[in-house]
Amino acid sequence: MKEKRGLFETLFGKKKEKEGLGTYKVLNGYEAFFSSWGKNIYDSKVARTAIDRISTHAAKLTPKHIQNDVNHPIYGEVNYMLQNKPNQIMTTYDFIYKITSQLFTYNNAFVYIAKDSTGMITGFYPILSYEDKLLQDKSGRVYLRFKFINGKTYTLPYSEIIHLRRFYNDDDFWGTSNKVLHTDLETAHTSTEGINNAIKLTNGLKGILNFTNAMLKAEDIKKNRDNFVKDFLGRGERSGIAALDTKASFQEINMKPITLDNEQLKMVNSNIYDYFGVSLDIIRNDYTPEKWNSFFEGVIEPLSIQYGEAFTNAIFGERAIRDGHRIIFTTHRLQYASIDQKVKLLQTILPYGLVTKDTALELLDMHPIGGEEGAKILQSLNNIDTSIANEYQGGKNGD
Repeated sequence: MKEKRGLFETLFGKKKEKEGLGTYKVLNGYEAFFSSWGKNIYDSKVARTAIDRISTHAAKLTPKHIQNDVNHPIYGEVNYMLQNKPNQIMTTYDFIYKITSQLFTYNNAFVYIAKDSTGMITGFYPILSYEDKLLQDKSGRVYLRFKFINGKTYTLPYSEIIHLRRFYNDDDFWGTSNKVLHTDLETAHTSTEGINNAIKLTNGLKGILNFTNAMLKAEDIKKNRDNFVKDFLGRGERSGIAALDTKASFQEINMKPITLDNEQLKMVNSNIYDYFGVSLDIIRNDYTPEKWNSFFEGVIEPLSIQYGEAFTNAIFGERAIRDGHRIIFTTHRLQYASIDQKVKLLQTILPYGLVTKDTALELLDMHPIGGEEGAKILQSLNNIDTSIANEYQGGKNGD
């Protein structure tokens, strides 16, 4: 019978834990471990919405293996995996969404670079553990020991991990936590709970039931109260009218719950969105090209740079990097521009021979021609090579 293997066993197998490792000595005196355990900002609807928008747009980035520049792509296994199937259970979109979501939730995200016995890369796996500890061996090599929620641990060389960080400030290795956001998240949660409680209170009747009888036993008071509640507030009673005889009177207590008004609630949510660098227009997917460009330049573009550098340094050795091998994360920013902006752009750059026919067609969301015709560069005769300018305008000298 074939043995059942979970993802943990698939990734790490049944290798024994590396022994003889000591705690890594950090320079700034902080602890050499990081924990994702504790208050999870992803449980907040407002924070999760902001993280989702960032992750959704970041997942549109296209990873590429290039050498020296974008005009020299390398169509190898690494490029194929990153662009199609980073690991056996994720698409590229899923993969980038997940690491971005984890990065903004915990300010630290880890990707394990799985390799076979020959050292060839076989996959890229996001790792979410609840405690990570820095270790080192006698030679000074750094390791990360991951402790998972199921109690299992595994230690990997830090060089085999892609480590992404946010708010990389006061610690040598870890991104700073989102603790400063907790007050705003608690305020947002409390305001939502307050609205829910206010609705419940307005649907109920609060008051004091007075009986004129001089002396009533405690059980009689309770019985009369229960009868009043049953007759007037019972599920089957829909008239909203209470009937009492002269023996009793009802005095309503008007309880007005205190809740944030609309502007105050907007300010609280805005503080959370500002923390993530996301505007309300991006949250609602109701952005103009100008607002999209601001969001791209402030959030997505820095991520593309960070991802590119982190993946490059973890995947390639020093010699390969010196030879120009890099991983970049790119996107077609102009796909979010309006048709008028696209036309104006083409009118500006076409005369200078900067685009092909197919590029211009794709920019306008039209089907490319393909072949040699589609690869032809469009250029105005008013813009020519300076080396033949005289010949074009007045013929060669001596003619």
